[in-house]
This record gives sequence, structure tokens and C-alpha cells, in this order.
Amino acid sequence: MKFPRIRILFCLFLLAAYSGVGQNKMIESLKLELQSAKHDTLRCAVLDQLIEIAAEGEWQKYNDQMKQIASQNLASKPSGRLVKVFSKYYATALHNEGIIYSEQSNDEKAIEYFNKSIDVSKQAGNKNEVAISLQAIAQIDIRKGNHTKALHLLYDCLKIFEEVGDEIGIADVHLSLGDISFFQNDYKKALEHHIKSHELYLKNNYEVALSTINFKIGVDYNALKDYSKALVYLQKSIDLVERSEIGANSVAYLNIAQIYIFQNKYDKALEYALKGLSISRNTQNKIEINHSHIVLSRIFRLQKKPDLALSHALEALKVGQETEHPAEINMAARQLYEIYSERKDNVKANTYHQLFIETKNILDNQESKNALLEQKLKYEYEKKELLTRAENEKRLVELTSKNERKNLLKNIWLIVFGSALILLGVSAYFLYKNFKQKSIINDQKNNLLKQKLLVSQMNPHFIFNSLNAIQNYIFKQDSLKAGNYLTQFSELIRMILDFSRKDYISVESEVKLLNTYLELQKLRFESKFEYAIVIDKKIDRESIHIPPMLAQPFIENAIEHGIFYKKDKGRVDVRLFYENDYLIYEIEDDGVGMEEAMKLKNKLKSSYESLATIITKERMSTLNGQTKNPIDIEIIDKTNPSAGSSGVKVKFMVPFKEI
Repeated sequence: MKFPRIRILFCLFLLAAYSGVGQNKMIESLKLELQSAKHDTLRCAVLDQLIEIAAEGEWQKYNDQMKQIASQNLASKPSGRLVKVFSKYYATALHNEGIIYSEQSNDEKAIEYFNKSIDVSKQAGNKNEVAISLQAIAQIDIRKGNHTKALHLLYDCLKIFEEVGDEIGIADVHLSLGDISFFQNDYKKALEHHIKSHELYLKNNYEVALSTINFKIGVDYNALKDYSKALVYLQKSIDLVERSEIGANSVAYLNIAQIYIFQNKYDKALEYALKGLSISRNTQNKIEINHSHIVLSRIFRLQKKPDLALSHALEALKVGQETEHPAEINMAARQLYEIYSERKDNVKANTYHQLFIETKNILDNQESKNALLEQKLKYEYEKKELLTRAENEKRLVELTSKNERKNLLKNIWLIVFGSALILLGVSAYFLYKNFKQKSIINDQKNNLLKQKLLVSQMNPHFIFNSLNAIQNYIFKQDSLKAGNYLTQFSELIRMILDFSRKDYISVESEVKLLNTYLELQKLRFESKFEYAIVIDKKIDRESIHIPPMLAQPFIENAIEHGIFYKKDKGRVDVRLFYENDYLIYEIEDDGVGMEEAMKLKNKLKSSYESLATIITKERMSTLNGQTKNPIDIEIIDKTNPSAGSSGVKVKFMVPFKEI
């Protein structure tokens, strides 16, 4: 649920819940991640996070980018999970555009975009996004005083959120139901809903909503004349706002201003209310402009500054009439009626009192319908529950009767089958014990292979040569190369330690590991070879996961036993591609070839044997037992004296998972 972009109305002055922004460090980190992202799925994910925490004026730009990327990908008609992924981001972007129009009081346009978002989400089967947009439409209906329609939508949202298990969504619905109950002067019911919302926000550590919900509970207690508890929750709201890095948002400032009004701290209230007005004017949010003038008018009345109080009340009425929202007009009319009454201007006081009564009647009539609808919904829910319970009890009686008849027949056969069942149970027990022992052995074998893999990758020969190369650069006073080499070497060691504990890693992580390893080998052998890592464009590097470091031992052999003995410069090519729906690894070098390498190895009396290659074959054997498809390693000696070619090609199939 995108709480920062869905404005939940404040139950006393129709103020919305504040939207927080994250820390600057988080925003900068996400911007860097966006620049380095290589796939559109990752770009959309980062943009979605930036939209949630960026300041006003910034998040709208990120939303446009996300909408464009998602739209372009959907236009290319992707298949599989990508359809749902890009549909989700496209629906979210449309929803956010609706929020922009809603904040500009263009309700008709806002509802149009919310409905577009709902259509996209329904086609993709994304119920949660449907509920989020339905709830946004409900907020507009609450603001316009159409509580009947709002309640319909909110209960629809509640059913969806409960079905998908979205507790934040459930909390948001209870928050809105509490607001409607407050409008109906049912303060106990409002408090019940708001406390339920508060519990769910706390349970899910949803800190962005805690200041607002504490504020609403404080207002509920104030209406119930429990002033001590009201002050406790209102103070909690202020503490939460002041402890967090809240961005420039008029709603947060107006909430704080009203808390200070409750505490009779009018100077502090004025400071925050003026900030709220300034920001709402900058964002052209007419509803928040209206609320700002209402709060300022109240403060100036309390400070005995009637001219300023009148000026802001008139401005609030003007903005309220522009939005054509009865609730905003009602608040301004009441404020003007009280001001002119204090001035003994009975003509104008009567005029605004009449306007207050007219708008109040609109709201009161609607609220009576809402109360009836709420009772009807409650009754239908309880009736359905009772019918279900009665039906279950009826089925239970029928099953009990049926079982009693069956039991009579079962008793006859019990002795006959008793021995067979005991024998079957004993057999099953021993089979289970055998299976469990095999499972333990397999787990131990897998753990042992992981340990062996780590040892093989931390090859002392390679580490010694790498450190020796770093030392040589230091002695040569080539600090740049020494620093680069040391950085890459430490990064490689970190990745080896990390990946050796995992069964599967992303293709992107595998490529990063191989690149770092090959760069180190290239530095170590003083650019004796070139290399290339080619990944099939059809492979989604982020979502496709493979066992780590399967290719590295063969690359090591290509360099140590193929390129090493070659007089001129060599080349190593690593390819990962799809072939007949299988994922294939291919490692190819143009070294001296297998036969010549063995001769030179024997001539030099080398006792080195690639432990990593042996362990990799053991891993392949284990993976072969876990997958339905056979995993074979094909090693081809390309040496052809007549054609003047040499080298070795290794090819094998890689098990993979799509996450």
C-alpha cells in the first residue's frame, strides 16, 4: 500500500496523512543504483522506491520514467512473469498520476486514471493494486461527502486486502472507516477503527503512518472528553514527526499546528500553519490550501486578531467553493458565522449560518445513509457467517451419522486388516528412517562439497601469485596498478566467500565474479591473453539463477594449461546461452591443446592437478541426481595440425531457476 501517495483524510478538518521522505543517503544510493541498472525490471523497481521517498516535484518525474519504461515493455508483448511485472509498474504509474490530479482537486481526471490503473491490474490478475486504486477513489468520495459510495468501496477493498493478506492495506481501510465514523459523531466507533489501524501499523513497522494515526487517536479521545489520553497521543504524534526526517509537506505541518492549538501554544501553531500554507500553495493543492486557511483563521481568533481571522476564513470559503466540496464549504461557513457573530454583524452572520446549515444538511443526509449501509453490511456479514456455521454444523451431523454407520462395517474388517496395517506401519517406519538417513548423508555431502569448493577457489598457488604481483607493483612504485590489483583481489575473495555458501546465484553475480577473476589473471600474466564473456540476450541476468562458480575451474585450466604454454598471445571465450530450452555453458581457448599441455606438464615434472575441476565434476554429479535432465561435461580438443588450429572447448548444461 503506497501510503505516502494516498492521502487519508483527517477526521476533524479533513486533513490528509503526511507523506515522509527517506534520508538523503538512501535517495542518492537509489539514484546510483538506477544509473547502473542493466535491465528494465530492476530500473522499474528502483524508480518505484524513489517515487515513495522523493520530495514533491521529484517523485512525479520518476513516475513518468517508470510509466514510459513499463509501457514500452508491455508494447513489445513480453511473455511469462514479465507481463505481470511490467503491468504492476504501469498500473502503479497510472495510479500515481491519479494522485497528482487528486492533489490538484481535479477529481474527475483523478478517478479516470484510478480506473485505468484498475483495468490494467485486473488484466494482470493483481488484486492488491486494484484495491489500492479503489481506496483512492473512496478517499475522493469521502472528501466530497459521498460516504455511502465510499463505504461500498472500502468494504470491497477490505475483502481484497484480507484475501491477499495485506495488513497495511487493512490498516488503511480501518483508518478511513474511523474517519467516517468520526464524521457521523460516533467517536467510540472511530476510536475502535483507529486503534485497529494503529495495531497493524505497529505490527508491520510501518513508521510512515504512525504520526498520523497517533494524531487521529488523540482527536478521538479529545472528542470523548478523555483529555489526558488525548494529550498523550497528540504528543506522540509530534515526537514522531520531529524525530524523523520529514520533507516539506503541508499536511504534516498542519497536523502539528492543530496539536499545538490543543496545547494552547498558539505561536508554535502559527509557525507550522504558515509553513503548511506556503507548501500547499507551491504544490497548488487546493484542499490543503483550504485547510491551511481554516487552521490559520482559528489561530488568529484565539490570538484575538479578528481581521486576520476574517481574511483567512474568506479565503478558505473561496477555495472551498472552487473545489465544490460541501465539507470544505461547511467548515469555512461555520468559521465566518462565528467571526461575524463576535463582530455583532447579524446580517452577514445569518447569511453564513444559512450556508453552514445547507451544507450540514447535505452531509447529515448522506451520513444517515452511511449509518444504514454500515449496519446493513455488518448484518450481511454476520448473516453470512451464521449461515456458513449452520451449514457446517449440518454437514458435521450428516458426516457423524454416516461415519457411525461406516464404523459398524469397519469393525468387521478391523481384525482382518489390523495385522496388515501394523506390518505396513513398521515398513513405513523403516522406509522413513532409511530416507531420513539418506537425506542427512546427502546434506552432509552437499556441505562437504561447499567446503571443498571454497578451498579450491582459495587456491594457495593463485593467492600467492596474486600477492606476489601486488608486491612487485609496490616495489616498482606503481601504486595505481597495485591499488587496482588489490581492490580486485579483495573483491574476488569476498565474492568467493559469499557465493560458496549459496546453492544458486543470479547470472549477473556470476558474470561479475568471472570478470573479476579474469581481470586478475590477465594482470598476473601481464596481458598474455584477451577474454570475452558473452551472455545470451534472452537471459534475464537478474531473475535467472544458476549454481555458483561452475565455469571458473575450466577457465582456470584454459589459462594455466592452455594459454600458459602458448608462445604468443592467447584468448579465452566464455559463453552462456539457451539451446533447445536448456542453459549451456561453453568455455573455449586457443591454447596449445590437451595433448601438448600434458607433454609440457610431464616434461616440467609438474605435480599440479586442478582440484577445482575434480570438485566441479563431483558437484555436477550431485546436481545430476537432483535434476531430471542429465548433466554431462563435453571436453573437445580442437587441435588440428593441418588446419593450424589448437585449443580446448568445454561445454556442459547448467541447471537454473527463475526467481
